[in-house]
Order: sequence, then structure tokens, then C-alpha cells
Amino acid sequence: MRYEVVTELTPREALEQAIADFGPGGLGLAMLSQSNLSLTFQGGGGYIAVTATPGATTTIELETREWDYAVQQFMARVHRRRSWWRRLWRRKRSRPSQPPSFTILPE
Repeated sequence: MRYEVVTELTPREALEQAIADFGPGGLGLAMLSQSNLSLTFQGGGGYIAVTATPGATTTIELETREWDYAVQQFMARVHRRRSWWRRLWRRKRSRPSQPPSFTILPE
């Protein structure tokens, strides 16, 4: 399955979060490859490929086999993560939160 999520994290921050979630300290998947904007993990009969595209916001594309639930949890975390001043501003305004939006890309 392929997914896409937009985040305010930088590509580096997003990939560091992917390593924390999917790597040895998280799911325990082995990292097969790593570049400036992409990572690939394998284990448990499946894989997760993460690609970050920089811009005003960072677009993260994820492709997975057997790890859909973990990928969806990761997307929910990076989607709602805001910079400290936005979190503070949001608390002051106290408006209700919106559910995260994900895009499932065609294979």
C-alpha cells in the first residue's frame, strides 16, 4: 500500500522520526538503505519505504507491505506535530482539533 502525508516537519526531522519509529528502537526493522531524502526498512515479512519531499511543507510518501498499521500511526504523529509556538497559539485559541487527513496513493 502507498500513502502520502503532509507535515510541517523538515525532511530531516521526518526521517529521524521514521528511524525512531521503524528502526531498532521502534519496530525493530532493519534499515536496508538510507539517503538524504529516503529510507528503506525490512523485517517481519514486509518492508517500509519512506521518501520525503521538501517544500513549504514536507510531503512524505510511504510504501509498505505488512506494516500498514504502524505506517498509519506514524502518519498521524507527524501530521499533527506543530512547532512550539503554533501549539501555544492553538492552546490559547482553544478551538477543536481536526482529524488528520491521509491520502492513499494508487499502486
